[in-house]
Amino acid sequence: MSDFPMGWLDPVLDRCRSEVLEHRPRPSTKTLGDGRVEPVTDLDLRIEGRLISAALEAYPSADVLSEETHSDPAALGSELCFVIDPIDGTKELIAGTADFAISVALFQRGRPVAGVLDLPFRGQRFTCVAEGGAQVNGVPVHLQGAPHLRAAKLAISPTQRADPALAPVWTRLLPRVIAPVGAFTPKVAQILCGDCHAAFYPPKAGKSIFLWDYAAAALLLAEAGGMLMSLDGMSLLHTLPMEHTGGWVAGPAHLCREIRLAMQETESA
Repeated sequence: MSDFPMGWLDPVLDRCRSEVLEHRPRPSTKTLGDGRVEPVTDLDLRIEGRLISAALEAYPSADVLSEETHSDPAALGSELCFVIDPIDGTKELIAGTADFAISVALFQRGRPVAGVLDLPFRGQRFTCVAEGGAQVNGVPVHLQGAPHLRAAKLAISPTQRADPALAPVWTRLLPRVIAPVGAFTPKVAQILCGDCHAAFYPPKAGKSIFLWDYAAAALLLAEAGGMLMSLDGMSLLHTLPMEHTGGWVAGPAHLCREIRLAMQETESA
C-alpha cells in the first residue's frame, strides 16, 4: 500500500469547493501550443494556486505538473510530483452545470501512488492510494458492472451524443441507457459512484486528454476494480502518455473489451 494518504488535502479542497460554490467564474481564453483556443477562468487559476501551495507545504521537495501554470512534463522526473488539474470541465463550470471536478494525483518516481477527485456541486470526494482501494466520502467503492453492454448505462459526451456522424456508433453499441455527461472526470465519477456502468469517448479530431486530466481518475478506477483503456487496448494507467488523442473507454474490463469490439465492428462495416 502507498505511504502517501491524502487526508491532509481535505481542508484545502473544502476551501476550493466553497470558492466554486460562492463565486461566479470570470471566463477568459488561453491558446495551446498547437493553436487551439480553450477557456480558462479566474477560479481555475486561484484553485490551482491553492492546491500547489498546500502540496508544497506538505512535501517541500516535491515538484508540480499542472494544467495552467506548471505544464513542463520534466517535473515527472522528480522523486515526488503532484499532477494537478484545478478544474477539469471548465466549459461546464462556465455553463453552470455540475459536470466538472478538481483533480490531484501524487506521483512517486514517475508512477501515480495517490489520487483525489472532488466534485463541488455533487458533494463527492473520491480518494485512493495505490493498493489501498478507493473511497467516496470515506465509503469504499467497488465497481458494479452490468453483465453485458446491452444491460449497461453508458456515459458519453453530450456533443458526441448529438453528432449525426456518430449515430452508427450508438446504434452498434446499443446500451440500455445512454447518459450524456460533460467532461472527462465527471464521467469517471459516475462510474465510481454507480450511476453509470462505463464511459466511452470515440476519437475526435482536436480532442485529447492530458495526464493532469486522467491520472487521478485512472488510479481511482483501478483501485475500484476497473480500468481506463485506449481504443487500441492499452491501459492509460500503465502507459501514462502526456497527451492521449485516440479516444478511450472506462469501466470494468469486460465492458471495456465489449465496447472496443463493437467499435472495431463499426469501423469494418
